Amino acid sequence: MEILHSILSNTIIAFIILISIVVFVHELGHFLAGKAFGIEVEEFSIGFGPKAFSFKKGVTEYRINWLPLGGYVRFYGSDIEQNIPPEKKEKSFLYAKVHKRAIVSFAGPFANFILSLVVMTFIYLYGVPYKPTVISVLPNSVAEKSGLQTGDKILSIDHKNIESWSDLSTKISTSAEKVLLLDVVSNGVKKNISIKPNKEEVETTLGNKQISGRIGITPIFNSANLVIQPSSFFSEIGLQSDDKVTKIDDKEVKFLFELIAYLKTKLNADSEYQLASNIIENKSSKNIFNITIIRNNAEKNIIVDFNNPSLKSWANNIIKKNVSESKENWQYRILSTDQSIANFTAKGKDDIQFPAQSAWQKCGLKEGQTIYSIAGQGKIISLLQVYSWIDGATKGILPENNKSINVNMTMLEKNGTLTNLNCEIPLRYGYDHLNRSTLFLDFPIQFLTQSIAFPNEISKANNLFSALEKSFHSVLNQIQMTYNAIKMLFTGSIPLSNLGGPIAIANVAGEAAKGGLIIFLMTMAFISTNIGMMNLLPLPALDGGHLFLNLVEAAYGKSLPKNIQITVQRIGIFILLTLFVIVFYNDILRLIRFH
Repeated sequence: MEILHSILSNTIIAFIILISIVVFVHELGHFLAGKAFGIEVEEFSIGFGPKAFSFKKGVTEYRINWLPLGGYVRFYGSDIEQNIPPEKKEKSFLYAKVHKRAIVSFAGPFANFILSLVVMTFIYLYGVPYKPTVISVLPNSVAEKSGLQTGDKILSIDHKNIESWSDLSTKISTSAEKVLLLDVVSNGVKKNISIKPNKEEVETTLGNKQISGRIGITPIFNSANLVIQPSSFFSEIGLQSDDKVTKIDDKEVKFLFELIAYLKTKLNADSEYQLASNIIENKSSKNIFNITIIRNNAEKNIIVDFNNPSLKSWANNIIKKNVSESKENWQYRILSTDQSIANFTAKGKDDIQFPAQSAWQKCGLKEGQTIYSIAGQGKIISLLQVYSWIDGATKGILPENNKSINVNMTMLEKNGTLTNLNCEIPLRYGYDHLNRSTLFLDFPIQFLTQSIAFPNEISKANNLFSALEKSFHSVLNQIQMTYNAIKMLFTGSIPLSNLGGPIAIANVAGEAAKGGLIIFLMTMAFISTNIGMMNLLPLPALDGGHLFLNLVEAAYGKSLPKNIQITVQRIGIFILLTLFVIVFYNDILRLIRFH
């Protein structure tokens, strides 16, 4: 498996393997259908350009050419201008009955769909990685107000099992302003929660606007690398900023929410103020626990004993001061270094991000600070709040009138004080995932640590029938997605600049291969479906164009005049060449923009 991964990790090799298999299967579909109807095959070729390897068997030459950008099957008598002897007409393509020619044309795309089905069936039998339905709850969200907590796992919605994050996301996004009944496991306890997703207009990955349900959850969690504020409970017991919690007693800790959940259960307190009250009333006197941390690359144990006089003194001070901050829920009191600034992205003076980097530094943003609040959003406990604000910061701004934007931020300093900043940040034009020119707000910041996703789980089909059923629905979804994309291309919702050619496919194949064999195979299935759908477009020189002409011929009752067929062929070649020029141009532009 390691050898296979090292081979596939090379972008060029990954591309050649992926596209060769997809093209081979497509052409094999045409080949087998033609053979089944007794049509003679003169050439079966993978790739274009000069011949790299070939052999002949019977009347058919099998070739592999140097440019792995497609393939073709040349049937005897497929050239409209070719003279066919009467004795060989039954073996020629053009003299075959119209329904046979239609089946041969459709067989290529159909073979692509079969390839996708077979690959996805194997994947479902082997095991599909998926994100479990453990949620991270954003502050002031519908989810938080409904009683959901970070770390909860959603089991079902309206009594229907939810197996993956994808299922969860789909159900919520399609249920705007509908009341949903959630079965949830929260800290080991099952409970039912009713929730009503907000209605929001969002842009899909294809660029079209649609109404979607939102409740304010994410699959990304804060790591257990701590930001400790002075005079807090955590400071009092000896924790320091940058400490990484790895265990509480014998329980391993990977996420910040696990630390918070344990504290709530162990201390029977939702806040420092409640904990202080428990200490004064001796409700926590029997609680002794051990926190294992990593500090300066060394493991350290901190024993927390609530009979310690210093904790009694701390508790008295908390109650005496009676400040609102001490009454905050633990999740607002314990911050993560995931939102602490490590440095700025290294950029040269000629880089488009340099002006933004200079502006952030000029207004006082510096290493070691922790983002506490931004643009009046309230306390930041997840970087998703920051990036969500950045995504929407330029909406409605007219670039000709605004070359910068003012950003108000509150930063938590290492000594615990808060610093208010007002930053004037220049705006710039860039390109989004659909290659559209878009106004951006730069945020060239690197953070001390990274937020992390919950580990993937593996879902395996119980049997072959179940795997086939799952893969069938998966391929249908891929077909629907491709159809929507094609429709949007023709209506102008997606610009032609979004079309990708061989270089784009090579990049996709290379990135997929880095994710492992299963991700590579899933990408192959999707591209195979994509190529099958694209070939069914009713354009001359494509399989869909041939099918359209077959339909016209069947309605007309006889073959179209040769001069019309020749004209259609030439138009088809012109359209294909134009598409090749467009996709290569787009690929080259992407290389220039992003490298």
